[in-house]
Amino acid sequence: MSKNFITLTATYRIVMPMFCAGADQQKAELRLPSFKGALRFWWRSLMWGKARDVAELRRKEAELFGSSDQNVGQSKARMRFKGDPDLKKSVCPPEVFESGRLPGCHYLGYGVMEAFPSRNKGTKAGQLTRPMIPGGEFTVQLRLGPRISDEQRQQIENALVLLGTVGGLGSKSRKGFGSLTLTSLKQDDHEIELKAGPIERIKAALGALPDGEPEWTAWSQQSRVLTVFGNSKSTAVGLLDKLGREQVYFRSWGNQGRVIDRDSERNFKEDHDLSKGKNVAISHPRRLAFGLPHNYGKGDSKAVAPASRDIDRRASPLFLHVHQASEQEAPIGVVAFLPSLFLPKGEEIQAFGKTVPLDRSDEFWNPIHGYLDRLIGKGGATAKQTDLQAKEVKLG
Repeated sequence: MSKNFITLTATYRIVMPMFCAGADQQKAELRLPSFKGALRFWWRSLMWGKARDVAELRRKEAELFGSSDQNVGQSKARMRFKGDPDLKKSVCPPEVFESGRLPGCHYLGYGVMEAFPSRNKGTKAGQLTRPMIPGGEFTVQLRLGPRISDEQRQQIENALVLLGTVGGLGSKSRKGFGSLTLTSLKQDDHEIELKAGPIERIKAALGALPDGEPEWTAWSQQSRVLTVFGNSKSTAVGLLDKLGREQVYFRSWGNQGRVIDRDSERNFKEDHDLSKGKNVAISHPRRLAFGLPHNYGKGDSKAVAPASRDIDRRASPLFLHVHQASEQEAPIGVVAFLPSLFLPKGEEIQAFGKTVPLDRSDEFWNPIHGYLDRLIGKGGATAKQTDLQAKEVKLG
């Protein structure tokens, strides 16, 4: 056990516009509770193989980060912002994101911005529905108590690194918005040497990976990571836009045979036919592997979601991130797939007005594998058609 207090100081650069707010959703602000929640998420992602089940995970998390349970007490890691975050002036609705020229970003940001123009609503593609923080930098200090173990301290360091290499803050952070890059990490007054590239950082933080299907979103031997590069003129938002375009080209049926600016690939014909009430071999769309809910139109008869009233969504296991330590560096895309138990065992799906069992065959994750294979050029007819250069990295 450590005998004295230890201070960890982490500085992050906000690479992609961030949609972060408190109780007032019309006021963009960087909030310490949001940072704490994200750090705990990436800490949990490291704990498969170290905790046998969800109950043990919760106990270990409470021991480290505190709990309202009187038998547990306060967190061993007390956090605060060091100084005032240096943030760019927030941008509010009805401003249009990047002049409405990045449909891939509009697609990934659906919900915090309009994906398509609407005459009925009088809105434009890319028009913000929530205020955003365009960029900036902030520093967080974590004061680790004397009861913290060396293993727990290392876990927190690794979670800080993953948050600044794969993760982000705010709404749509799994889609790349709010991407953070860790630019400095100190223990007391000593600089901790950070690996140069994102993949080296991820590997150092993960170490050997456990096998099996995690019960929560966590790193395992089934995880996949890609690095993605644009051309020499790529910007951070431009790189994310291309990743979003590849998703929409791959996933969408399109309108009148077109998707954005090209002919529709129509890769998921059974999903489309099922949504139209036709008899097909599947009972729910294959694309639900990307997360739930899905809406194919207005009303419950056009929706796909968990059937249980206790579960209203399932976040995507696919994480998009843009890594860039400074504006002088070329941005690097990091695409991470962390498969785990999709829904609790026995849970069903409400698909187009019918309750159906969740198909957990060996092919369940194929849609996400298909997108990743597309990026690295293994998709055959569905392979990417941009100047993106993607490479898969072997983990563990």
